Amino acid sequence: MTRSADEIRDWLRTRVSNLTGVPPAEINENEPLLRLGLDSVGVVTLSADLETWAGYRFKENPLEQYPTINALAEFLAAESARKT
Repeated sequence: MTRSADEIRDWLRTRVSNLTGVPPAEINENEPLLRLGLDSVGVVTLSADLETWAGYRFKENPLEQYPTINALAEFLAAESARKT
């Protein structure tokens, strides 16, 4: 299934909100996710949930290379489009 960057951004914003307690409207999509209060358990949880939802298997922690919602969404949208 191909996912758009906007769809991925929306999912990430909602999931990060659930994990951190930060309201979705207050999440800056250009701010590194670790600054929003994700701890190590939150990072692992987010990565695992994202793999399941997006159907993409990460080889490493995706937040190291794509630390913001926007960067991660753009990367995954490009990968999703490549697979089709």
